[in-house]
Amino acid sequence: MKQTPAPLPGGKIAFPPARTALRDLYRAARHLPSTDPYGPARLARIADQTEYFLQEWPLPDWPEALHSGQPLPDRHVLLSWVLTARREITQAGTAPGTAWPYARWHQITTTLLAALVPFA
Repeated sequence: MKQTPAPLPGGKIAFPPARTALRDLYRAARHLPSTDPYGPARLARIADQTEYFLQEWPLPDWPEALHSGQPLPDRHVLLSWVLTARREITQAGTAPGTAWPYARWHQITTTLLAALVPFA
């Protein structure tokens, strides 16, 4: 059963550390330039870490929403987007100096960010 985060004194909401880590991964991926010579490898690492944090989040603690009352997709949906991004990253290559066409970079990054944006 999904749960909503419990409010703390002062009106703040307590989130598990995984939520904070996923928010930081979102920010890192969002600000990663397509021209970075190690960009593909960094994006692959962000995808790996995203998958880890999503899988390790205890299923009974999976919230219905994180903020603004917007529903949070089920974990398996977010994981499928991450796995799609990982598969495309592997196909495109991550060797240092690998340059992806911007359209490919945009497609892969958008897929990964879709899984991370609920935590932003």
